[in-house]
Amino acid sequence: MFFAYDADQEEFRASLRRFLSDRAPLEAVRRATATDRGYDVELWRQMSTQLGLPGLHLPEEHGGSGTGLIEPSIVLEETGRALTSSPYAAGLLASLAVLRFGSTQSQADLLPGIASGELVATLATAEVGSPAGVGGLETTATSRGDSVTLTGTKVLVEHGHTADVLVVSATGADAGPTGARLYVVSGDAPGLSRTRSQALDLTRPVAQVMLDATPAVALGEPGDLSPLVDLGCALLSAEMVGGTAACLDMAVAYAKDRYQFNRPIGSFQAVKHRCADMLVALDGARAAAQYAVFAADRGSPELATVAPLAKAEASEAYTSAAGSTVQVLGGIGFTWEHDAHLYFRRAWADAALLGGPAAQRARVADALGL
Repeated sequence: MFFAYDADQEEFRASLRRFLSDRAPLEAVRRATATDRGYDVELWRQMSTQLGLPGLHLPEEHGGSGTGLIEPSIVLEETGRALTSSPYAAGLLASLAVLRFGSTQSQADLLPGIASGELVATLATAEVGSPAGVGGLETTATSRGDSVTLTGTKVLVEHGHTADVLVVSATGADAGPTGARLYVVSGDAPGLSRTRSQALDLTRPVAQVMLDATPAVALGEPGDLSPLVDLGCALLSAEMVGGTAACLDMAVAYAKDRYQFNRPIGSFQAVKHRCADMLVALDGARAAAQYAVFAADRGSPELATVAPLAKAEASEAYTSAAGSTVQVLGGIGFTWEHDAHLYFRRAWADAALLGGPAAQRARVADALGL
């Protein structure tokens, strides 16, 4: 099939890239990640109020723009390219969970605040031994009358140390045949302990979240949570495509400017071929990510196979490109102070989120019954 962004979407991309280049260059990203929150609050306010990014995909009755998922994937690609540290991706996945699994009341309570950017929400599903947070859960929900409490530990919760609301997966007697259900936990709930983790990726703050008989409210009815993982894989792939493109641009620019033996190093076969391999991998990852987002936007049953495949392709393209960029940069690329290492860290951290390439290809095989 032929897939391309229309003129409005390309203009949206261009304006967003200009905004991030002006308001959030990498030196500003470094400063923001060193703060307690891990992101620039004023930048997030501008992204929310001036650009309306958090509510792009949300229904108009909840304060959103109702665009679907193509525009949010463009946002993720551009923020991935710029390594922008903000609660956007965390809130996007949390809001998609509310849209897919939330009751009418839950949607009315949560989505308007998420759309305005005033309510920072995040998805707390991953556990040690359960990176996707669907199967093998140890966080349990206990019901006593009309009240529910959660007990367990979640890891790699994006912006989990500061989020106003956490959407938590848990198992229990009322989790249904799938063995998992989503619950809403307030950031100030009793029994909730949140600690920012020392993460590989400096630009994406994550936290360990501990729940000890913490009050919660069921988001909606029990259901199969695997489509939420597929949505996450598709959208994360778009973000990784942006990072891969940034690595290629960085490597090519340096290869043109750096001279050895009175020639730009980009004229040397070893460097030239390395950059060409990065471009080929980027094109493949972009095609896979675009199709996965397209399938997610259309509600296609293909999502169960194309999303994990896109995640695997994008992960390998990004980690390879990040490593190759360090190689092309040479001595300066090996210094921790260079921006290339921010991308290198992000690439490997993203590859591990929701399961690495091998795990994703195993999911494809399972979906196809192989």
